[in-house]
Amino acid sequence: MNSEIYLSVAQAADLLGVSQESLYKEIQAGNLNATEHADKKRKGKVIAVSELSRLYGNVYIPEGYLDYTGDRSVDIVRVSLRQENERLRKALEDIQKREQGLNAQLAATLQNHKTLIEAHAALTKPSIPSPLYWKI
Repeated sequence: MNSEIYLSVAQAADLLGVSQESLYKEIQAGNLNATEHADKKRKGKVIAVSELSRLYGNVYIPEGYLDYTGDRSVDIVRVSLRQENERLRKALEDIQKREQGLNAQLAATLQNHKTLIEAHAALTKPSIPSPLYWKI
């Protein structure tokens, strides 16, 4: 009995964090073997986990992941989580860019303050008269 686990292209892409297009390109290039779904009512290709592991390294399948195969509500949650993840990633990038800008402004301000302090010190430095003017 074959206990191989097969995943749809969508599931494989989800688990690997790649696009379905990338997997289809690998299949078309002959780098990844896929077969038609055994259930003729379901269209599309399936890929053995061992085949994915051969090309991408170990494939981690979270506990319970396969229990929800075909559950549309789980797919909706995944899409929502991906969208939220992407939104947060973009927000983080924006914040990091802003932080870099603020750090550059801070560095410039500190340099200006240092220059002003040095100029002030030079202007307020007490001058000592030349010994020729000393009274004996």
